Amino acid sequence: MPKLDYRNIEKDPGRCGGQPVVAGTRIRVATILGCYRQGMSVEEITQQYPSLRPADVHDALAYAHDHVEEIDADVTADDEAAVKGQLAGNGQGQ
Repeated sequence: MPKLDYRNIEKDPGRCGGQPVVAGTRIRVATILGCYRQGMSVEEITQQYPSLRPADVHDALAYAHDHVEEIDADVTADDEAAVKGQLAGNGQGQ
């Protein structure tokens, strides 16, 4: 069985905290997966993010599928950061 190639996905410690992104962008795999989980089609995702091509979205979804634990951890970290940001904005982040 051939190894899958995520040619449109890259991880750079200096970009987006090292989370996987679509090559040449700051659009994270977790963001694309979130859109897909909310019911958006590949076409709708490319309309939302015009710099993406359908192949980028498919590669991101394939990467997410093959790295479920990693992407779920990224999504959880995003959720926790959002909650902390909301609490800090309300003066409750002490």
